[in-house]
Amino acid sequence: MFPIYRKALPADPEGLREAIEESLRRVVRPAGPMVSIEGQSYPRLASIRVSLDHATAGDRRPRPPAPAGSVIPALQVENFEISGAPIHLQGGAAINLSCRAREVEITQGRDRDGNILLLLKNAAEGSIEIATPMADLEALLRAEGKAAAAQQGVAVEDVRIKMHTRSERSLDVAVQVRAKKLFLSATVRINGRLEIDEQLNARLSGLQCAGDGKLGSLACGFLSPHLQRFNNRAFPLAALPLGGIKLRDVRIAAGADLRVTAQFGEAPA
Repeated sequence: MFPIYRKALPADPEGLREAIEESLRRVVRPAGPMVSIEGQSYPRLASIRVSLDHATAGDRRPRPPAPAGSVIPALQVENFEISGAPIHLQGGAAINLSCRAREVEITQGRDRDGNILLLLKNAAEGSIEIATPMADLEALLRAEGKAAAAQQGVAVEDVRIKMHTRSERSLDVAVQVRAKKLFLSATVRINGRLEIDEQLNARLSGLQCAGDGKLGSLACGFLSPHLQRFNNRAFPLAALPLGGIKLRDVRIAAGADLRVTAQFGEAPA
């Protein structure tokens, strides 16, 4: 969804473009103009394109507002596109995002404050792809791990991630951490499963920690409570304006990149 922080739908394409641009600037720092809209038969539009290319996302993404009450028709868009190639995250990681759809129906609802929410209702066909390099994930975990371990006087020297496909929607995850404290060194292994649902929510489960020697046991004792906070917890992979659209053919795969793909709209015959 797109919250546009207006009490009424903008009266023309330029007003709509400005409202969406303003909304996006609340959650990302852009590299340039983000929104372009084509079409003069408003509210019928030829295209809405959102470019998040090289934008930087904040470290704390605000929770999307929940629609309150009924929704009514708002826009009809022949071509709808969101791109992020890439979107930079805090800590140096990046994701590549692509969402494309045609013959899109967009409705308008309201949040609890009465501001307009634009919601995707339907599309003839559409696709979503989200990918991030495995090396970026390792670098992000390494930075987070070093900061947390330093509080215990432990130095994290290296982090390695391995993922293996279990099914179209689940992966086995193995994280190996090499750490050192004074003259002691150890390797800690964290294993679990990553699953994804039809709304692109990821869930970690079965998280377990095993370590070598005294330092490994100490590290697992420190890590285990933190792991349990994430065990069986769902978190959104991307805040896309999907509204009530149901995804299909959702898949997750790991190689050089961690990649999620999905289709939506009318199913092929």
